[in-house]
Amino acid sequence: MDRLYKVVIVDDEMISRGFMELLIKPSKHYEVIAALPFAKDALLWCQQNTPPDLIIMDVMMEQGIDGLTAAAQLKAEYPQTKLLLVTSMADADWLQKAKAAKIESFWFKTYSTLSLLDVMDKAMAGESVYPEEAPAVMLGCIPASELTKQQRALLRHLTEGLSNREIAERMYLSPNTVKDYLDDLMDKTGIHSRTALVAKASRLGVVISEKERLNQSEL
Repeated sequence: MDRLYKVVIVDDEMISRGFMELLIKPSKHYEVIAALPFAKDALLWCQQNTPPDLIIMDVMMEQGIDGLTAAAQLKAEYPQTKLLLVTSMADADWLQKAKAAKIESFWFKTYSTLSLLDVMDKAMAGESVYPEEAPAVMLGCIPASELTKQQRALLRHLTEGLSNREIAERMYLSPNTVKDYLDDLMDKTGIHSRTALVAKASRLGVVISEKERLNQSEL
């Protein structure tokens, strides 16, 4: 790389924001020109300034628009700006959502074998950097990466506090089938309590409910 790339960091956790700044500061290839606490601030910043070369944005936000939604909007409005989504959660479905929004790269903060600078370098070189799968955190007896798409959907609905009948309506199944799927998931994980299963999945970030991710009473 023979130029200095302008970078904007967006993360609602001050410690995480500062940590990423410290990681980037020694590099001769990048200059952090803004560190913002909310995704909505990034949209406003780009409207008022020359869009940066790279935006690093956390998926989860405590207030307003979430990072995944904001990144998709930014990519659509400023296609020349590279987007790097980051998260400390292990939710596998976010990878597919980010790819669908044409986000260049995705980095799991606490699980990736690549450093942040490695991912940034590859992204700015024109590569799309995505992990092959979500982190293999253990959900009971199995790695969460072994969950099927249907099992992740079931878990996501469980974290929303839905009943079997409500889940059946969402998944276009019968309540009895939902019960069978739930029993199978409990047997597979070795977690034989609905409450414990939800608590474990939520704590590990294996699935995050859409309501929690979007966190948008404003919408």
